[in-house]
Amino acid sequence: MVKVAIQLWSVKEAMEENPEQTIRALSEAGYDGVQLAGDYGKTGAEWKQILSDNQLGAAGIHMPVTALENQSELDHWISFSKEIGNTKLIIPFVDEEWRTLEGYKKLAKLMNKAAVSLGKAGIKLGYHHHDFEFQKVETSMTGWDVLEETINKDLIHLEIDVYWTEYAGIHTYNLLDRLKGNIFSIHLKDMIEENGHKRTAAIGKGSLDLKGFADRVKTDWLVVEQEHFDGDPLEEVKPSAKVVKGWYE
Repeated sequence: MVKVAIQLWSVKEAMEENPEQTIRALSEAGYDGVQLAGDYGKTGAEWKQILSDNQLGAAGIHMPVTALENQSELDHWISFSKEIGNTKLIIPFVDEEWRTLEGYKKLAKLMNKAAVSLGKAGIKLGYHHHDFEFQKVETSMTGWDVLEETINKDLIHLEIDVYWTEYAGIHTYNLLDRLKGNIFSIHLKDMIEENGHKRTAAIGKGSLDLKGFADRVKTDWLVVEQEHFDGDPLEEVKPSAKVVKGWYE
């Protein structure tokens, strides 16, 4: 049976206000797990208890890129992961200073190095993209091209966000087929277009072939994410868990 998680960035305001209540509501909505975006000021032991109380699993953690250059920070996330049963640490975003030819090369080398120590701890390192990685950093290469060429594909994994590939004009089916051996997580976000502007939507409310994308990869979790809302984010993301599960009934 498919397992569905939610990236907690989707409900960041609710998490800041009351993490325990928010996690309980997500569990009751049908989610099987959560993907953390930081630790929300709680220890690994506290998170272990919260997840256990709500019968949820850890579907990865988004950690800052600074952890790649600071061993003590990386060690923190390793220990934290072990406490809560997490096996995936993911770099979710890089600032503009990284978005150059040399910046992407440096990023890949740092990830290659960090992945070795993470591997010894039984944890996989991954990278989550947005749209800017698909912009050119020189005449014939995009940032994504640089990363693909420079990362150690035996150690580094990818979290493909199908909203951002479509937003960037990438042929998502081809990308998923080409990189499927390195994809260990997928972000499912729907897309609607209004007055020429694209934005995310709840699963099933937009135009993307999300099930078609999900069926092209083999992962232990399908991770829902949403960034734009018309009302209360927590209420808007609740139905998406059952929509995704409904694909496989």
